[in-house]
Amino acid sequence: MKKAFSIFLISFLGSCNTSNPQGDFPNYIDINSLRIFARDGVSISFLNNVGEAYGEMFSDNSNIDSIMRSNYLTISLEENVYQRVGVEGMASSNFDAGRPPIPFDENATDYIWELNSGGEDQIGEVIEHLLHTVTNVILYLTYPNDWDYNDSSSALRIAMQEAIDKGVYDISSYDDLKNDNDIYHKILTQEYAYWLILAEWDYYEITGKKINGISGNEEFIIGTPSEITNQLPLGHKLYEDYLEKILSIPNVQKIVSLFS
Repeated sequence: MKKAFSIFLISFLGSCNTSNPQGDFPNYIDINSLRIFARDGVSISFLNNVGEAYGEMFSDNSNIDSIMRSNYLTISLEENVYQRVGVEGMASSNFDAGRPPIPFDENATDYIWELNSGGEDQIGEVIEHLLHTVTNVILYLTYPNDWDYNDSSSALRIAMQEAIDKGVYDISSYDDLKNDNDIYHKILTQEYAYWLILAEWDYYEITGKKINGISGNEEFIIGTPSEITNQLPLGHKLYEDYLEKILSIPNVQKIVSLFS
């Protein structure tokens, strides 16, 4: 992406700061009530593109419930939800996740890494971790009853259990987290919601998450909207009741162009 276009995006997306030091996060951008912080070394063009990708989720369509979307955006802003962006190779065994400036504190989940190359891997990296922030942080704060990952009777936990019981969602790779019940259920539901939305969006191929022979992958074996509707009705209802009323499916061509 040309530098001149990147400068345009900074203005287009809103409150982007590239001059006032923010401690561990020298640059940031604000988009749809989400602060996206970037560590030193993250290119401004990539930061802008992550913001554009999130913005793509807020285009209008006939399924959007304006009140629910407004509540989602209000909570995200009032609770100072943020997303962190770093550079590939930054994480290590002694990695310091960094401290955002006040009033930003705990309402964030994982990092998005700017990879050395674009394409499927980079698209998957961006979409996955934006959706983690959507579900594990913002929806959890906005709808605490249905999106409480620690409550076995929440709509999220019940829908996830449906996928586990039917052999769609294999959680065996997370067994080493069982000694911390809070972290265990937080990660299980976070990944479940991500796979569910990815399938509802028919995004497995564009994100490089589909394996040969099935529509999904080893962890979540189905990856199309029709399969979710037919095999996981509780999961589909969760998607219809919340995600479909708040977010739009990002335009595939646009996402590909951002991370080509």
